[in-house]
Amino acid sequence: MKFNSTPNTRSLVFAIDDVAGTNVNTYPLDRKALALNMGLDIAYGVIFNSVDTKSYDDFNYSKLPQGTYDIVSGQRNITVSEDSEGGEILKIFKVIAYNESGDAYELVKTDVKSAPTQFGEDTGKVYSYDWVGNSLVFDVTPDTTIPNGIKIFYMRNSTYFVEGDTTKEVGLPATLVPGLIDYAAWRYSFKKGLIKKNELSQLVAEWKEDIKEFMSSQSREDNIVFKPFVVNSK
Repeated sequence: MKFNSTPNTRSLVFAIDDVAGTNVNTYPLDRKALALNMGLDIAYGVIFNSVDTKSYDDFNYSKLPQGTYDIVSGQRNITVSEDSEGGEILKIFKVIAYNESGDAYELVKTDVKSAPTQFGEDTGKVYSYDWVGNSLVFDVTPDTTIPNGIKIFYMRNSTYFVEGDTTKEVGLPATLVPGLIDYAAWRYSFKKGLIKKNELSQLVAEWKEDIKEFMSSQSREDNIVFKPFVVNSK
């Protein structure tokens, strides 16, 4: 569904008004956009904390959730906060490094708090890293510059709505969109002290569980093998 599109049957704004009993005057577009964005943050918080072997991504991004960075001689840290599409990087799944010959190898995740005291004092080839704040910190200070020497696979946050959007889609699976609408309607009902807020609160709680279940099902990658049923022909 789109934020404020025609026909109304595909409009988030119309759906929120339908559930909350509101209109553009009682529940302005900027407030609806704010509520939807907060709902997306909640959804991604649930997704972020779910046990998952699959990297989930907002449908509105045009590029894969991965990016390349230069290894710079003498520079131990690389700033990793936003990707090329403006998505905030929330979680790093894997870091690949390339040597001068173009051969790839995976860096080992290390906790600098428990690393040896000399962590980062040596120079040479990078073998491990930690992600501290918005910095990717290497175990050594590189002694060679390698353009695009680092590739990072990550999870990023959702794309957000603004009040003037008409064609912007929700970056969640269609089965989870009704819960986002309920959340936006609940925010209005809660603020106004309406009785409906209790029913909507329960629906929002169920929506969060639906997200967990969705992520759990996305993690199932086992290949199901059907065993033949042998019939005794004697």
